[in-house]
Amino acid sequence: MNKKAVLGSPFEMSLRILLMLNEIKNIECDLQIICAIDFIAVYAADFNLLDENLHGYGNYRFSEYPARKNLVTSALKILVLNGTIAFFANKNGFTYKITTTGRKVCHDLTDSYSNEYRIAVRSVCKRYDISNDAAMLNDINKHTICSLQEDKNE
Repeated sequence: MNKKAVLGSPFEMSLRILLMLNEIKNIECDLQIICAIDFIAVYAADFNLLDENLHGYGNYRFSEYPARKNLVTSALKILVLNGTIAFFANKNGFTYKITTTGRKVCHDLTDSYSNEYRIAVRSVCKRYDISNDAAMLNDINKHTICSLQEDKNE
């Protein structure tokens, strides 16, 4: 398999979403919450949650957030179709929750990246009220502005 084709793909995102939903107990997450948790988790050091960012320290890392919605949407479709997550309709759209099949897939994901991502997600869940995406989005916006100001001063 061409690993370069997998990185940054809906498939990679789908694995992270599965790991995330497996760590989050008894909460159905919508698209915005999934995007926010994932972004903060992969850049956890920037949010003072972990010692290192899982995806490094690229200069444009905060510009990734706006594009994340399309990637997550594609990944959610994959996960629903293969039965690893279930979706639930509500007045605001859809929420998602991992299925028993999805939990079995997560059980087999034991590489170091998966384990670090689990730790990052748990850190996000401890810091934020993940049932409300507003605080997470506010924090992402603050970090984005600070990043832009730092770039301007360099």
